[in-house]
Amino acid sequence: MFKHYLKLAFRKMRRYKNQTLISVIGLAVGFTCFALATLWIRYEMTFDSFHPKAKQLYVVYTYDANSQTGYSRRTARALATYLKETFPEIANATALGPNFRGSTITVGGVDFPATVISVGADFFEMLDVRIAEGRIFNYDQLAITQKKATQLFGNENPIGQNVTLSGSVYTISAIISDVTQKTNYPYDFIQLYNIATWEDFAWRGFIRHVIIELHPKIDFDAFEKKLYEHVIEQDIRGHSRNIKIIPITKVRYTDDPDNVREIKFHHIIIFAVSGFLVILCSLFNYLSLFVSRFQIRQKELALRTVFGATGGSLLAMLSVELLLTLFVAVGMGCCLTFLTHGHFLELTDIQMELSAIYMESLMYVGGVILISMLVFWLMLVIFKRRNLNVSIRRGNKKMYRKVSVVVQIIISIGFAFCTAIILKQMYFLHHSEELGFSYKNRGSILLLMDMDDTGDAFANQLRQIPEITEVFNAGNLRKLIPYYNLSFRNQDISSWDDKSADAANVILQQVNVTPEYLAFFEFRIAEGEMLTIADPESMVLINEAAAKAFGWHEPVGRQFSDGAYTVKGVLKNMYNVAPTLQPEPVIYRNLHHNNPFMWLNFDDGPKKSTLYLFKYHEGMWKSCKEKIEQLISVNEYMLDIGYDRIYNTEEEYGELLKSEKALIKLLTFVSAICILICVFGFVSLISLTCEERRKEIAIRKINGATAGDILAMFFKEYFLLLIIGAIIAFTAGYFIMQRWLENYAIRTNIPAWIYLAIICVLALVIALCVGWRVYMSSVENPAEVVKGG
Repeated sequence: MFKHYLKLAFRKMRRYKNQTLISVIGLAVGFTCFALATLWIRYEMTFDSFHPKAKQLYVVYTYDANSQTGYSRRTARALATYLKETFPEIANATALGPNFRGSTITVGGVDFPATVISVGADFFEMLDVRIAEGRIFNYDQLAITQKKATQLFGNENPIGQNVTLSGSVYTISAIISDVTQKTNYPYDFIQLYNIATWEDFAWRGFIRHVIIELHPKIDFDAFEKKLYEHVIEQDIRGHSRNIKIIPITKVRYTDDPDNVREIKFHHIIIFAVSGFLVILCSLFNYLSLFVSRFQIRQKELALRTVFGATGGSLLAMLSVELLLTLFVAVGMGCCLTFLTHGHFLELTDIQMELSAIYMESLMYVGGVILISMLVFWLMLVIFKRRNLNVSIRRGNKKMYRKVSVVVQIIISIGFAFCTAIILKQMYFLHHSEELGFSYKNRGSILLLMDMDDTGDAFANQLRQIPEITEVFNAGNLRKLIPYYNLSFRNQDISSWDDKSADAANVILQQVNVTPEYLAFFEFRIAEGEMLTIADPESMVLINEAAAKAFGWHEPVGRQFSDGAYTVKGVLKNMYNVAPTLQPEPVIYRNLHHNNPFMWLNFDDGPKKSTLYLFKYHEGMWKSCKEKIEQLISVNEYMLDIGYDRIYNTEEEYGELLKSEKALIKLLTFVSAICILICVFGFVSLISLTCEERRKEIAIRKINGATAGDILAMFFKEYFLLLIIGAIIAFTAGYFIMQRWLENYAIRTNIPAWIYLAIICVLALVIALCVGWRVYMSSVENPAEVVKGG
């Protein structure tokens, strides 16, 4: 019997091949996007959840101007001990040195890749790390996992063996449990940090992560507020204020600069929702067509009942038709997964085999199929209970069909609208004058040079490159993009003109500039004048955020820091970091003595780091970079340690927006799929409507109606549905995108032309696609139609 049902289902798919094809493609794309995105979300949300104390463990974040989010896990070395001693709500705390990427362990003269973390003794009490054998009690000892021990030493006991790490010899003193589940702090080796170094540089080394364990029954909201408002005076950077804590289970999917990812976590959620909406749009399209055909097939079903078919057999027959479509879509989705899984794994950094991806994806898709079948069966029960007279009375209203069309329109217009706003925001961020500076066709390079080298010779050689139009030896000034706040001298300002009695101190980032530097990047002046060479050191610029922090409406000429500084001008806020960050208050000081600073001592003497800024002709970056690299190699200069490449400011600025660019690609793709489904749905539904209303059309023509009159009748009906769907979609889309735009420090507006453009384009597409079908029905010979009955 099942074979017979399957044969009937294939015949129906072949008969309505166009409608079936678009439904299958839409479902396949939706299944793939939804399943992979859901898998990705679940993967990100299960890190470190295996620790017994996971619900009490939090990672400390402190202010960091270099971070794209404004905060970083990289904190002062002494912060763990300080927090534990200061706050009774904290049961335990440990500092942890992040894993050294690319580290190698040398055993018997052979190098092996290894992940090494350095921790405090409290680490073993807080996290689920078990010592199977031995103990680790000194900083020149290492603990090794059982898996790594087997890899390096085979069946030999590793305890007592010596290995070399970063040129130092360590003794393996313990075997610890393997890392078998997902964690933010993987390890092959664990070492204790050097206590002596810890004490000498307690508040100077900002490479540690701090994990705290809270008591189970504390008032978390009160503690979080207390911690945020606490100020740590010992921190020489003044950065250990406004401290935040994030559950260790959420660190992975927090927008953390230490977690390098192509797409932000909330963009992954948008991707998953997009996939689900594609599925929903496809199912609405398929089910609306199914319902329309179901009404046509009432005679067929009645005859089957007369010849002995039971309600259960009819339900099974119709269910097989839907399941066949769904399974074909799943098969096509598996093919899409196979074609895209390589890029997916690279994009997500997920460690998973293809078979595991299939299994988990099918689990999510299976849930969607189950829900679809339940809805389908509910619809069949409703139709079964409606008697023939009720069906006749309600059949002409086609309410379900209209609702289906409106839902597809809402989803399609919603996708198109959101994608258009994201595109407009990206264009705005790339071309807006509100960025506060110019970055196009500019580059920078940091070189290590001899102390007696002025760098003028190299600058002159750069000027000889045809692609370069301007060169500026910026000495020890900082790059604008990518931006690094290297200064430890951020100023805590307690006095300024017209300060109110209850005003809190203002922290100003100190940025050294020169008039040439300001001119090179075309800083925008909001009030007052730019700095000149003749200005004294007390004459400074501030940005708009600083003027606002001081509460000044007319800041030019005002003084602060007990009269040490006078404001000559106010620069527009500059957005050279992540576009979601609000600008910090900044003071721009005129650097009269632009002397390169000491960087490192080498065998041949100390070296200084010198920054070169240059402009190049548009479109000439590739050849320009090649010639600069050749010039460096000829002169035997060294690229600065830690800045080991030539920077293109356009490319670096684009890195700040890479997640938004990826989201645009995804949404553009699913938008196209949704609109395609919507258009084909219109064509299919109107084809069925024309088939049902052939006699009505013929009679109207006999009574004098023209083809234009009949077209107008259909257009009026369906364009009314378009307007209803557009109103709902635009209203919902506006509120959604307004919330999305609020995440950005500077944002575009939503002009009226976007609404008009989307609805006009969709209306034109619908008119072109469905007009021909209505026209073909309207030009048929009415006599043959009526006669054919």
